[in-house]
Amino acid sequence: MNFPSLKLDFCKTAVFTLLVSAMPIQVSGAPPAKTFELLQDVKRVVFLGDSITQKGDFVVDVECWLLSNGLSVETLNLGLGSETASELTVEENKGHVEKYGFGKPPVGERLARVLAETKPDLLFVCYGMNDAAMPEGEVGTRRFAEAITRLRQQALDAGVKKVVLCTPPIHDNKKEPAANPADRKLSAYSTWLISQRKEGWQVIDFHTPMQAALDAARLQNPSFTFAEDNVHPNREGHWVLARQLLEHAFGASIDPASNSEQFFPKSGAQIRDLVRRRMMLLAAAWLTHTGHTRPGVAGGPQSQPGLPVPEAESKARELDGQISALLPPSPPNTL
Repeated sequence: MNFPSLKLDFCKTAVFTLLVSAMPIQVSGAPPAKTFELLQDVKRVVFLGDSITQKGDFVVDVECWLLSNGLSVETLNLGLGSETASELTVEENKGHVEKYGFGKPPVGERLARVLAETKPDLLFVCYGMNDAAMPEGEVGTRRFAEAITRLRQQALDAGVKKVVLCTPPIHDNKKEPAANPADRKLSAYSTWLISQRKEGWQVIDFHTPMQAALDAARLQNPSFTFAEDNVHPNREGHWVLARQLLEHAFGASIDPASNSEQFFPKSGAQIRDLVRRRMMLLAAAWLTHTGHTRPGVAGGPQSQPGLPVPEAESKARELDGQISALLPPSPPNTL
């Protein structure tokens, strides 16, 4: 978001989150001290991750909360489908190559360029789903840990002030929930990430609350799922992720809202759509500008490029104006 002036228990039950009334609810007001602590001296936020981050519904939800509280911080979503934190072997990539025609690209291929060009002050990182191509057990978890450690250190060395790591969402094997090696790996990655809090890392847990929400919802509806393909969460699943970031990174209290449209007293759906359009516009421009090797995504091989960054930023400002016109008048919060 680029509006004038930034200076800036998981839900009571998952069932409540999923079933709460859709009445508009304005939850804006004075942001908590934790928000200002996180955003102190932050002008640009970048999100990195795989296709779940690239889809970006949880990023949009976070942007909407900031916007509803009069907080303006430039946010770039540079998630990339199929991307891993780890370097996979040829054998580990074989199935993906056979199915899609290309291997899963490691973030290390583009990380230095992204950091140098975008210069984020705050970096959110969420990997693991594609890293689960590695073997189950200590060796795979160690490789994931080494990759995330390198990524975090490279970001700090590049001048990023704050790095927030997120555990991977769940892999939901609906047909054989008891036989799910992919999610066992994700659970192991999550356990390791959470263990790094004792080293001073800021880690937000997506995996545990998402599994709890799924289990609770299935008590009411055994066929309930967040992800029809087992991997990619729908809007409800992304809302679980957004809640975790807002509550635990930003210190927000967002009950009883059940979606980010409800952050606004009116025109919530229209505002959210404009925020999403702005995110996708800038994502395509910056992915093209920084480059990557993943086919089918702007900036990659056999892909329609995004706009040049200056042109995309100009169009983003036009969307900013449309968003501002829909917001109720209120003085912005400043640090």
